[in-house]
Amino acid sequence: MDNDPRKLIVLGFDSALKAQEALMAATRLMTEGEILLHDAVFVFKDASGETRVQETTDVTPGQAALDGAFWGLLFGTLLAGPVGALVGSALTAGTGALMAKVIDTGVPDERVQELRQIVTPGTTALALLVSHIHVEALVAELKRFAGARVVTTDLPEATVAAVREALAG
Repeated sequence: MDNDPRKLIVLGFDSALKAQEALMAATRLMTEGEILLHDAVFVFKDASGETRVQETTDVTPGQAALDGAFWGLLFGTLLAGPVGALVGSALTAGTGALMAKVIDTGVPDERVQELRQIVTPGTTALALLVSHIHVEALVAELKRFAGARVVTTDLPEATVAAVREALAG
């Protein structure tokens, strides 16, 4: 994992709308070739301290089971009729749910759990898993989000300083 070019940057916002705007800005930077965005995760914490997580790429076990069941039902019916449909949907649903639990393609679940703890009530954190960053373009875009803050990151220190300066306004 040390050779992984992907870096995590977590930005804190005082509103969910600003966090969503920041994701749209990151997506635009990706379409322009300025960064490569691998995943994004929102961690919302309401005023009472209740958290909600919204992931953008990782499939939940329930969704994977539903997708697996559909494909198992389809292929099972085509290959072995009604009995094949039952067996195929059961097997592929279980396999899909298991694979979704085991394979984490985006922001690691451990980091998401950490964010649930450190995000302050009434704020939203946006975790971006990125690589191939053109720092100047990122900094120029982040100037629009003055008042946001860096919650945590594993970006190089020079990049972190530039990002903090951009967010300071």
